[in-house]
Amino acid sequence: MDVFNELPPKKRAYMNLLFQNCSEEVKYYMTLTEVEADTTLIKAGERCNNIYIILSGKVTGIDWPINERAYSFKDFGPGDFFGEIECFADLLYYRISVVTVTKCRVLTIPAAFYMEWIQNDAEALYSRTKVNMRRLITQTTDARRYLFLEAKERLVLYLVRKYEQKAANSKIIDMNLNQTRTQLAEEIGFSTKTLSRNIKILEEKGFIQVNKGKILITEEEYQRMKRYIDQHIYGEI
Repeated sequence: MDVFNELPPKKRAYMNLLFQNCSEEVKYYMTLTEVEADTTLIKAGERCNNIYIILSGKVTGIDWPINERAYSFKDFGPGDFFGEIECFADLLYYRISVVTVTKCRVLTIPAAFYMEWIQNDAEALYSRTKVNMRRLITQTTDARRYLFLEAKERLVLYLVRKYEQKAANSKIIDMNLNQTRTQLAEEIGFSTKTLSRNIKILEEKGFIQVNKGKILITEEEYQRMKRYIDQHIYGEI
């Protein structure tokens, strides 16, 4: 299907194989739209009327804990589905919000037609079940691991995500600590005092630079933090 041509080769091959026997209703009612950055694509609590597939760009998943403070838990990109897991579980409403980080091209399929096709296509159902199970297991494992991380590691993970979100067109990003110190501490889950102490630790390790109240991250420092995450958090060499 031409609509998948902009995906990376492996994901394009997967999509073409997945949709090779999709119903005529799915083909007829699917729509392709461009969504600007910082747009809410899905809002938690709204009815699950559509399945969304990201064809280009980046989005972030946002959870709403009991204290009603938004928690951005993971970034997603081309080839990722949203709204599908809720439909598989017979849930009527979306459980997370999805907000675009960059400008995105999004394929939208009415959930009713999508699920009717999937239920009658054994190969497609098996394929999507494997992908969704892998995604849920990975996210659950990451969430458990995050609970036991020290403040330094949580801060590194946060800064790596921020760099990846903001540095698409630049080799250096900056965040004004005077404006975001409290918010940053709340998002990561510790006090501003702990935050300040760990910012100093990361600066001493050569992971970041601090200049006039701003964190500066170069591409080299970003790569250094990525290697640290792989070795000390995920156990990869």
